[in-house]
Amino acid sequence: MYQSFDAFEYVDYLRRRWRVAAAACGVALILSLPLSLLLPKRYTATASIIIEPPGNADGRSAIVISPMYLESLKTYERFADSDSLFARAAEKFHLQEGVNPRPIESLKRGVLKVSKLRDTKIMEISVTLSDPRLAQSMAQYLAEQTVALSHGESLDADRESIDEAEKQAAVSARRLKDAQQAWAVLSVREPVESLQGELDASVEQQGKLRQQLVDTQADIAEYQEGETDSQFAREQLQASRARAAVLEKQLQELRRSIQELGATMASRGAQREALQSEMKSAETASEAAAMRLRELRAAAGSRGERLRVMDPGIVPQRPSSPNVPLNVAAALLLALMASVIYLSFAFVMRGRAVGFESTVTRGMRG
Repeated sequence: MYQSFDAFEYVDYLRRRWRVAAAACGVALILSLPLSLLLPKRYTATASIIIEPPGNADGRSAIVISPMYLESLKTYERFADSDSLFARAAEKFHLQEGVNPRPIESLKRGVLKVSKLRDTKIMEISVTLSDPRLAQSMAQYLAEQTVALSHGESLDADRESIDEAEKQAAVSARRLKDAQQAWAVLSVREPVESLQGELDASVEQQGKLRQQLVDTQADIAEYQEGETDSQFAREQLQASRARAAVLEKQLQELRRSIQELGATMASRGAQREALQSEMKSAETASEAAAMRLRELRAAAGSRGERLRVMDPGIVPQRPSSPNVPLNVAAALLLALMASVIYLSFAFVMRGRAVGFESTVTRGMRG
């Protein structure tokens, strides 16, 4: 039979064999320390971007900064983490030069790290390279290009609205121009001032003819009441009657002319009123369309969140890797764990061997 596990015996076994763990840790220290010191140094530069609320937001209705809103800002990591942007940066800073350049995907994984700090509006872009100045320059470049990409995306999003507003403004301006041209043509072809003068003259002439007709009719009445036996009186009466007939005929013709002029004036007045109403409506629509276009152009690119480089970063003074203390500590921990596992396995095998020996000895005695 195998012996049962005894914790005190196990601890005493480990204590008596501490040299095994010490030797393992010593070997790990001897190997990890020089290897860590020999590894090439790499420096990490970090640029920070702040994500601000939309520029056209009304100050009276401030955006509620909720955890959900802050979490939604993680989408802006895609701008900084863009493959095309990193490829342009790698070409600009000559990261793939050499006989066997690394693939862009592998290079990106080892160089770039983008993260939005939790529960904040700050996004960090970290670049790790062997040259600290190059790392800082590339981090700043990526931050600036990220801001530019975000602004360009906002402009593209507003471009459709601006194009539609430009079409509406053009249509409204063309409508106003057509109305103004129609007004100019109407003023030349169908003037109202001369027609009004003609109408006023006709009305005045009508008044004079009516007065003359009244005077003539008074003369006729006077001749009829007086002596009509004389030849002279009869001739004057006939002349007055003939004159009255002519005046009545002239009045009828003048009355028809005045009616025609009045109808023409009314028609032209209606046309002018309709055209003036059209001009006013077209002018209002044109001003509204132009104002909306100006507002859209002024607000272009500021409807979404605005990105701004808060900190371009500094040239790192200390390498980020290799981390000598961390590497040595990890090696010591692994060596200690490996020695404990080895001693535990040896303790178990020793117990089994002792139990098997006891069983054999009892069998031989029996």
